[in-house]
Amino acid sequence: MSTPAAAYAESALLGALLQDPRRAVEVRDWVRAEDFADPWNREIYRALIDHGLYSHPEVLAQPAQLRPWQLGRLVIQQLHHAALAQGWQVRPEDWMQVAGHLTNLPQQVPNAAHAADYGRAVAQASMERTVGPFGEFAEQAILAAVLARPEEAERLRGWLHAEDFTDPWMGQMYRVLVEEGLATHPAVTVHHSSPDQQRVLAEMLYQELQRKAVLQGWGISQDAWPQVAAQVRDLIGVHRPAHPELAAQIGQRVLRSSIQRQVAEAGARIERTLAWPGAPSAAMEIGETLTLLRELEDHWERAVGRFEGVGGSIAPDRAAQRPEMAFTEDAVLGSLMRDPGQLAHVRDWLRPEDFTHPGRAEVYTAMIEAVDAGGTIDPVLLVWDAHRRQPRSAQQLSSDAVWAIYQAGRPGVVQGGARALVEASIVHHVRSATSAIARAAGDPTAAPGHVIATARGHLQQASAQATRLSQARRPAPAPSWAG
Repeated sequence: MSTPAAAYAESALLGALLQDPRRAVEVRDWVRAEDFADPWNREIYRALIDHGLYSHPEVLAQPAQLRPWQLGRLVIQQLHHAALAQGWQVRPEDWMQVAGHLTNLPQQVPNAAHAADYGRAVAQASMERTVGPFGEFAEQAILAAVLARPEEAERLRGWLHAEDFTDPWMGQMYRVLVEEGLATHPAVTVHHSSPDQQRVLAEMLYQELQRKAVLQGWGISQDAWPQVAAQVRDLIGVHRPAHPELAAQIGQRVLRSSIQRQVAEAGARIERTLAWPGAPSAAMEIGETLTLLRELEDHWERAVGRFEGVGGSIAPDRAAQRPEMAFTEDAVLGSLMRDPGQLAHVRDWLRPEDFTHPGRAEVYTAMIEAVDAGGTIDPVLLVWDAHRRQPRSAQQLSSDAVWAIYQAGRPGVVQGGARALVEASIVHHVRSATSAIARAAGDPTAAPGHVIATARGHLQQASAQATRLSQARRPAPAPSWAG
């Protein structure tokens, strides 16, 4: 065991289950026998949970005070059966110690109601053993997790890269499995049995490594390939993690070490530029480092659970979200059609996505592009251009609708209406952000890193949107009367 506390958690969890077998339902779906470091504790838990002894009729038929004794007797029987079937080398005196251990387990637990808490400690200790106290086993663990559960590759793709591995050979295996898509190859996914998937994927990985070694001239001798084969076998055997479905968490340990390493190397590069008189390349190196840091931050945010578009405008059905702005949107568009010169005053801060009712964003975009192309804002051409952009979209405006907006338009009201649209858009972004944060914070299974990343991502987007207010709230320029 990694710590005395973890050792106590194992004994306490087993004692709680023996004391009150009903507690098994609280841990059976997420604590596994492989999470136990002590071999006997592992087999006792396997007997209790995997073999279903906690719900055995002979146990349930007993009064509560006799259930620990009856359950312990059944566990000993199951352990004897497993020893015979699997050829364990167990001496008679060892069985006496196991029996004594089983008898003492429930007596050492003050309250079986804490079974889930003990289970969390066991699972946490298991993860620490999987990746190592300093993450030193994380690279082999992530490969073993993908081999054990190939679908995990999709959760790693895009933020964990082969270059993040310190061991070049493991990095090559990761590139083949995840980045080049071997884990999702039809020859693997066609198998429904997990052992079959592991076997096929391990064989294909070994073959692909050999093929690439020849094509790319890695210079590996034939004598080394048996060692490679043994390494791959160990990844689906002795190194198989207890929870391959937690591959993303294991990958985070690999990425964390990679980020620390890359930041340190970047700092050293900046330091070296100071050796030159005047440090002429320092600014360039610092700029490149800032770019690198943004990339690393993006990888980390994706690693800890940020979904695509987090903090963005979450408005697939925008019209339903800001219905009160329908009149204002039409007033802005109509005024622009009547007095196109107003577009210069708002185009830098009024965006198409600020229009949420069907077809309005497309018409506004068409106006901007018409002016940029040296043309004029013509209602008929706007209808044609908006339809050209989305010929089969329900977001179209009919010719009659555009003409009605034009007819109702009044010159000189664009800036005030546009300001209202921008403010409504910002309110929408902030509300979307707080809603997403509330969902993340209210999820009891969410990791703190996921909550923080989601909150930061959404608030950053809302803050970026809010900067437009300073432009939108500037006084309108004095009107210029042409001709």
